[in-house]
Amino acid sequence: MRTYFFQQALLPDGWSNNVRVVVDKGVIQSVASDVEAEQGDQTARVVIPAMPNIHSHVFQRAMAGCSEYRLREDDDFWSWRELMYKLANAMDVADFYDIAKSSFQTMKDRGYANVCEFHYVHRDLNDPSNTYAQAEAILQAADEVQLPITLLPVLYSYSGFGEQPLLKEQQRFALNVDEYLQLYAHLEKQRKPQQRLGICFHSLRAVSPEQMHSVLNALPKEAPVHIHIAEQTAEVDQCMTLYGQTPVAWLLDNFDVNERWCLIHATHLTEQETKDLAQSNAIAGLCPLTEANLGDGIFPLEDYKNNRGRWAIGSDSNVKINPAEELQMLAYSQRLSLRKRVVCSDQSQAHAGSWLWQQAVAGGAQASGQAVGGIARNQIPAFLALQSNNPADANRDRAETLLDRLIFADDVGIERID
Repeated sequence: MRTYFFQQALLPDGWSNNVRVVVDKGVIQSVASDVEAEQGDQTARVVIPAMPNIHSHVFQRAMAGCSEYRLREDDDFWSWRELMYKLANAMDVADFYDIAKSSFQTMKDRGYANVCEFHYVHRDLNDPSNTYAQAEAILQAADEVQLPITLLPVLYSYSGFGEQPLLKEQQRFALNVDEYLQLYAHLEKQRKPQQRLGICFHSLRAVSPEQMHSVLNALPKEAPVHIHIAEQTAEVDQCMTLYGQTPVAWLLDNFDVNERWCLIHATHLTEQETKDLAQSNAIAGLCPLTEANLGDGIFPLEDYKNNRGRWAIGSDSNVKINPAEELQMLAYSQRLSLRKRVVCSDQSQAHAGSWLWQQAVAGGAQASGQAVGGIARNQIPAFLALQSNNPADANRDRAETLLDRLIFADDVGIERID
């Protein structure tokens, strides 16, 4: 058993003072506020929960910063994808293990509580019939780093809407439904206690509706369900051509999208889609640094927030690994779009840092399907102590200001407490 005493801590319902936390058997057993410290408690001054990471392609960390040059006049997501394919087709299982272990350690060090790994490079470089090796390497790396993981093996069968055949450079991603279910069953036997599986469809362009129904009907009804959607306007246009609807509208009309689902990006939404997605209780999985890096667009967070929508953040391409910077980019993109300040707040929480962190932790736990919902009973303990790097700091005792500065300034650091 381990015990902690925090002078101030960000709990699911807000900041509390003099918080004592008891951890036993790997989970938080009790959280009490307005109490006194006891002998043997590990103490810290201002503490926040570690942040769930709901979307990662860990292999893409190997190209972080290496694609920042112009490929052609209309350089965009689709030209970047060509470079990504070259990387994916050069990596063997040892490369996957090495980059996963390094990246997962960085995630842990920078303040992430867990990772949802959106894994689609299935076929081994040297033995294409082996669809297990890379996934096993990812699970091994997460276990060795002791980072809880929700592994999301991805169904990826087509190159575009209308069941277009996969391109040559996409062959390592290929699975049919039977192969997907076999992989899922195999990984269920391999995973460790703090590891779980989720269901994952790459995108509406990469699977058919029949495949989606087959997988959902065959696999556990409580498993998280993740999918890329409405990231690019070209994808939206292609969906309109085939289905006569935009991607999110079509998905909501044809599937029981509920709190199990996490719609990654959902960048390009109509006003009605924004309202309907919020009312579905699904999570919008936002990846602000990657979305900015690839020129995807800006998610309509203000309207989504006003409709009580749930959201979370992910490191996606891992071009940078830092939850505070993800939230900064999210907030600043909204300010630039709306030409307003401090839009990421509400009447119950005026401080943008606290509002952003609370919302992302709650949404991230839901999307992960893991007990990473913050400083609360039955959750996995992962705490971050905030530390001001300014010795003359007049606000060193103001928790809300410290968290604001972690996200929006550069003079507050974190120390992980597990």
